[in-house]
Amino acid sequence: MRLLLMSLFAALSLAPAAQAADDAPPAQVEAWPLTQTGAVGSSIFLQDRAAARATDALLARFSGKPPEGLIGWIVVPNGEDQLVRFLLGDPAAPRPGYDILVDKNGLAGAVTEAAGAALPDDHLVRYLARNTAASGIGALRCAARYNAVVLDDPDSDGWLVWLLASTTDANKVPMGGHYRFHVSADGRTLEKREQLSGGCLDLDRRQAQQGGQTVGLMTNVIVAPQPLEVHVFLSLLNRLPIYVMAGDKLWGVQGALIREVDTSKKR
Repeated sequence: MRLLLMSLFAALSLAPAAQAADDAPPAQVEAWPLTQTGAVGSSIFLQDRAAARATDALLARFSGKPPEGLIGWIVVPNGEDQLVRFLLGDPAAPRPGYDILVDKNGLAGAVTEAAGAALPDDHLVRYLARNTAASGIGALRCAARYNAVVLDDPDSDGWLVWLLASTTDANKVPMGGHYRFHVSADGRTLEKREQLSGGCLDLDRRQAQQGGQTVGLMTNVIVAPQPLEVHVFLSLLNRLPIYVMAGDKLWGVQGALIREVDTSKKR
């Protein structure tokens, strides 16, 4: 395993990271303690999975086509589950359309017509925060489609919004091109934008297999001294270990668990 890991490290060292279009070095981003990073990455995964499973259920209900007037969705925590609300109408005044509860195991329940003609205030601000972040993504776009995740900011009364580069290719892992945004409590003001990679980088998940063993994928981070929540998310999403070179150290990310890898030990 160590030899396989070090061969991945050597390959990474020979491959320069993709840079932003203007070649300007990206700014350093906020990095949380490892346990918190793991917890946030897990929350991102659960919300992203819920949105995907609910979308599949909604399309199945409507014979593969989005219902008329659909303008987006929000995901609202509901205990250990996630409530996915699909919204209809005018983007300036969204109204609830369809609700799907996705349980903690990722199982989507029945599609139900949402009650009420207006969104509750706490649901509306989630929608506004998502749109505010989307309006500030910037020039570096590494995917044709981005998925959004909105969570409470643990350090303020505002919101954290992630725009995550996504793909429909089962073998592609978008390791770069993800963003984190800090948005005001009312969802209307973009307070900070953080680019979570030095540039675009797509990896082939088949490279995680070597010699019949699952070794993992290898990447590097230049915007932080440690792995970030997106690496936790990608590890959970792809069910693979991800090894990250950051801050002159090698880190292993296995789901929510992040640990420093001791490369000094000999086989």
